[in-house]
Amino acid sequence: MIEEQLLNLLQQVRDDGDASARTELNDLLRDQPEARTIMARMLVDEQALVHHLRDESIVSILDAEGQVSKIQPRLTPVMRLLAWPQQVAVALLVGAVVGLLSAGVVWAVNSPRSQAIELRVANGDFESFSGPVPTGIPSQFGIWGGNPAEVVEDVDGNRVLRFLKTGNVNGDPDDFASNCSVFQLVDLSSFRQHWGASGGNAQVTLNLSACLHRQAAPNDSEFSRLTGSCRIFLFNVEPQAIRESWPQLVREDGIGFGKKAIELLPGDQPATITASCLLEPDATVALIVIAASTGTRAAPVELGGYFVDQVQLTAVRHPALPVHFVK
Repeated sequence: MIEEQLLNLLQQVRDDGDASARTELNDLLRDQPEARTIMARMLVDEQALVHHLRDESIVSILDAEGQVSKIQPRLTPVMRLLAWPQQVAVALLVGAVVGLLSAGVVWAVNSPRSQAIELRVANGDFESFSGPVPTGIPSQFGIWGGNPAEVVEDVDGNRVLRFLKTGNVNGDPDDFASNCSVFQLVDLSSFRQHWGASGGNAQVTLNLSACLHRQAAPNDSEFSRLTGSCRIFLFNVEPQAIRESWPQLVREDGIGFGKKAIELLPGDQPATITASCLLEPDATVALIVIAASTGTRAAPVELGGYFVDQVQLTAVRHPALPVHFVK
């Protein structure tokens, strides 16, 4: 697909400074109207770059086929964060130098590098404890909690978390659920002090990754599908409030969200997935959630052989682009 090709080339230009990738990217944009339309959509949809694209001459160049959507009003934080393909594109565009489409027209871009820092997820590798995970959503930072789950040793002697049973995390027997989830609260304040992420024009992306694995279990025939997922929720509230008001809090006070899911069959190779979202300036707490889901709300059921390991949370800061148009 052209969109995937564009993203790959942009990443090579930004991260590696690959001159051949830059040439190929320029040729693709010059020769392929569809590529220009896709690139225009990536840029125009992302509000972080809109103020750099006010010059109508830029939009008119990109919209060579007259297919660029009009710039939309700013979406609410949660909904904007759901538009992840555009966020990925913008993350890749940071620092890219692109000469576009015709003689005498260039993009002049200073190329600052993105920076990454790993935020602490307590026991993200599950090596420091074993046995059952506490039930319910944690009310303090650095503790796993949730539905019935336990930390066990795999055949290689490594500790992993096994999802045991679906259920309502608040313990309400009359409110059915489709998943078994484990939760951890992450304090964002120390991260902000390290980077000064609460100010300036830098854009910060949070990436939550986890390695999921499904082994064969006696009750596999009961599940037409079983999905593993990573989710990030961002709030500006006290940790205790999240436990007390879950899940209504997401709708009322959630200011950011990201999700990634994968469906694994018994015996499939372990797979690492990553959920991402933009870090809103006023977010103080991240709630990370790893889950295995049947896809059907029902009374609690045992899940069998679904495991997770190597949970990591990384912040990537993308400096603001000093972009200008030159004729």
